[in-house]
Amino acid sequence: MDTSIVINLVLALLFGAAIGLERESGGQHAGSAGGIRTFALISLLGALCGIFYINNLTVLAILIAAVFFVILISYYITNSTFTKSFGMTNELAIFFTFLIGLLPMLKIIPLKIIVVIFVVIVLILSLKEKISKLVAGITSKEIESFISYAIIALVVLPFLPNIGYKLIDIPFLSSIFSNLGINLGAFATLELINPYKIWMTVALITGIDVFGYVLGRIIGNKSSFTLASTVGGFISSTSTTQSLAQKSKKTGIVNYLVGAALLANMASFLQIFLLVGPLNGKWLIAIIPSLLIMIITAIILSIIFLKKKDKETNENNSEEEKKEDGNIFSLVPALKFALILIIVKLATKICLIIFGQSGFLVSSMVASFAGIDAIVVNLAEMAGGIITYKFALITFLCVSATNLASKSIYSFFQGNRKFAVKLFLSLAIIVVLSFAGVLLIK
Repeated sequence: MDTSIVINLVLALLFGAAIGLERESGGQHAGSAGGIRTFALISLLGALCGIFYINNLTVLAILIAAVFFVILISYYITNSTFTKSFGMTNELAIFFTFLIGLLPMLKIIPLKIIVVIFVVIVLILSLKEKISKLVAGITSKEIESFISYAIIALVVLPFLPNIGYKLIDIPFLSSIFSNLGINLGAFATLELINPYKIWMTVALITGIDVFGYVLGRIIGNKSSFTLASTVGGFISSTSTTQSLAQKSKKTGIVNYLVGAALLANMASFLQIFLLVGPLNGKWLIAIIPSLLIMIITAIILSIIFLKKKDKETNENNSEEEKKEDGNIFSLVPALKFALILIIVKLATKICLIIFGQSGFLVSSMVASFAGIDAIVVNLAEMAGGIITYKFALITFLCVSATNLASKSIYSFFQGNRKFAVKLFLSLAIIVVLSFAGVLLIK
């Protein structure tokens, strides 16, 4: 017997049993479709249907599938009639369980993709209560924010031209400068703007905000200070760090807040994967060692500080639990970011033309005081083309170091001095260790 068939049969049973376990773990209720045994058998039936099909027993395979779907439809009609509930989650779970048993046999989709589909199915099924709470708590302002993001990512982006407009593309500009006796030289081919790339960046940045917000709403539990700080850092590590700094000055708590601030910055390091990945996969591979060092170091230092005990204080948590106004983001900040990105891109490219790589590095470090998202995107677009991967990595590390230093400086003015000092030393350790990744790039 073909060993692959045996393996796929075992996988079908495991997939079905796992989905059944999730269904059963919620407790049996009226209209329940069953548990581990039921879903394991459904997945096995799908696998057997696939075996018959690949062995040219097409009629038998189709007959089994048809009978299965007739039973499934009959089950839905009967169940919805008696329970007066017209939801289809159970029926769709049954359908996908049958499909997840069938697909490995047909081999029309790679097994690793099937595993991903299986994981997504289980994840969606397991989030029922949390999704219900999320939907129940959605306000009209939040809906407006989601609609705004849909406009940014799905309506505007697809229709923008993916063309880089240069100085020489501006009508009559070349003739005007020529009449004035000005030779544009290298500046003539300076790319001013690529509408598609600029707007895609806006979609990525706002998408990260939306993802971070939804993640926070699903996971919830605002009593968990570290979780709230991590989610806040994913949205804006600078604002989260400064909020923690101000809290340290008011409450006197230091170690716990430093640990939370490090988690917030760790979250910002994770954002780099999302920013760089879609733009330049090769450069992402080049910066992964440094990113992993930064992330792991931040986590270790955070654990150390979170385990340290502070003196008991009578902190009033009401200030920490501020009510959200429902504004996830708006189009205006997104447009402002696009403008900042254009300015940063122009400034750094002009410095690169005039001063070479050293000028580009300095200008990027100066711009990092306002944030590194635009600079990272700019580096991702230039790495491997205008500048080398290694120089792009060094620039990124210098920019990150300057950005982290700026957070420490802000903390000195806004927070407890002990908090600022401990945060500065921790961030300095992260910066120093991050440069070890350069040694792995030729």
